[in-house]
Amino acid sequence: MKKENISKVLLILVAMIWGSGFPATKIILDTGVQPYEFLAIRFFITAVVMLGIMGIKKMKIEKGEIKLGLVAGIVLFLAFAFQTVGLVYTTASKNAFITGANVIFVPYIAWIFTKQRPKLLYIFSSIICFLGIGILSFEKDLTVNFGDFLTFICAIGFALQIVVIGSRIKNRNPFTINGFQMFSAGIIGILMNLLVEGGTIFTRSYDLKQILALTYIIAFNTFICYSIQTYAQKQINPSQVSLILTTEIIFGALFSILVLGDKMTLQVLVGGILIFGSVLLSEIKKR
Repeated sequence: MKKENISKVLLILVAMIWGSGFPATKIILDTGVQPYEFLAIRFFITAVVMLGIMGIKKMKIEKGEIKLGLVAGIVLFLAFAFQTVGLVYTTASKNAFITGANVIFVPYIAWIFTKQRPKLLYIFSSIICFLGIGILSFEKDLTVNFGDFLTFICAIGFALQIVVIGSRIKNRNPFTINGFQMFSAGIIGILMNLLVEGGTIFTRSYDLKQILALTYIIAFNTFICYSIQTYAQKQINPSQVSLILTTEIIFGALFSILVLGDKMTLQVLVGGILIFGSVLLSEIKKR
C-alpha cells in the first residue's frame, strides 16, 4: 500500500478517535468532574509532556512561537470551555454536529483579518449550516437549547483559533506553538477551577473510571492523533487532510448513539445532515 493511502486510512482513524472524544467527555462530566477541572487536567498534563519533550530534544524555541502559543491558548480554552459546559446541557451527538460547523465560520473571521470577502459558495454553505443548527437546536416551544447555544459559541471560538494560528504560523514550529498553547490553556483552566469550582482539581479523589476516561482523552485524542496527523500531512495535501477529518462529526454522533444511547430523532438526523453537508461542501471547494 502506498504511503498516501496509508495516511488516508490513518486520518480516518484520527477522525474516529476525535469523534469518540465527545461521549468520553460526556462520561467524565457525568461522573461529577467539573468542566474547568476537566480542561485544566487535559491541557496542563498535555503541556507538561510536550514541554518535557522539547527539553529532552533541546528544541530551539523562538519568542514568536511562545507568544503565538500563549495567545492561541487563551482562544482555545474559551472555545473548549463553551463546548464542555455546553455538553452538560445537551447531548454528545448534538455537541459533535454543532462543533463541527466551526470550519464554516473560518472565512468570515479571516475576512476581518485579511479583508478578503468569502466566496459565494461559502455564503451558500453558511445558510445551509445555520438552517441545520436551527433545526437541531430549537425546542418544541421554539426556544434554543442552552447547551446548543454554548456549543455554537464554541464553534466560533475554534474558528477564531484556526485563523489566529493559521495567519501567523508561517515557518514556525507547530509542536512548539502547540506546547505553549496547551500550557496557556492549562493555567487558565486551573485558575477557573479555583475561582468558580472551589479548586476541586486539588481536593478530588479520582476513581478508576474517571482516570481511564481522562487518560484516553489525553493520550489518544491529543498525542496519538497529533502524531498521526503530522505524519499524514507530509504525505497528502492539506485540503485532503481537512476533507477526511470532517468525518469526525459523523463519528462523534455514531459513538454518542452507541456508547451513550443518544436518540437519533428525525430532528437530530435532518439537522446533522445539513450541517455535515454544508461542511463537506465548503471543504470540497478547497480542493
